[in-house]
Amino acid sequence: MKRWVLLTLLLYLLCLSFLAVPLILAFSDKNRDLLPGFYLWFVPILVLVQGVLLLVPIDVLRERPIKRRKIIASALIGAIPMAALALVFFGSLALMVWGEQAVDPYLYHWPALIIPTFSWLIWGAVFYRSFSSADPKAFTTSLSRWLLRGSILELLVAVPSHLISRQREECCAPPFTLLGIATGISIALMSFGPGVFFLFAQRIRAKRR
Repeated sequence: MKRWVLLTLLLYLLCLSFLAVPLILAFSDKNRDLLPGFYLWFVPILVLVQGVLLLVPIDVLRERPIKRRKIIASALIGAIPMAALALVFFGSLALMVWGEQAVDPYLYHWPALIIPTFSWLIWGAVFYRSFSSADPKAFTTSLSRWLLRGSILELLVAVPSHLISRQREECCAPPFTLLGIATGISIALMSFGPGVFFLFAQRIRAKRR
């Protein structure tokens, strides 16, 4: 089972690199330091979150009782991408409407942490309460659906915000919105991870039978 977890994580990393790297290289212009920073700080967190989200599916496939600490860990870790999406969503929306000069005192300083903190707490509670011992697989399905919906909604704001900011020739807005686009794509890909893992397991069981 561990090899299929590693394979799922590897496929996620490859898909992430295939989509995010060309995007950053194409639109970052002079901000070439975005790509090393993306792999140094962002990618390890994404892979870690993807791995934690596979804890419950592993126990489901093994038909073992799911321990409470795994549910709590999955709910809290799964809420991290939702918190990141909330920050980028409201940040990109503010940049699109008011511009960087008006948003800079709030977006690039500690007040910006208020939004992801509250979002993390709220979504952690929502994900935890969505678990049902009668149908544990529905927990992973629900979490994946919310991640996909949130990433799509965030992209609908981040993409226009990036285009508008580039037209204004602002110095700091395009990197933020560009990372916002990469965040949306990365989390959208993450939402398919548990489903890919279940598909691998079903194929293996079918061959063994």
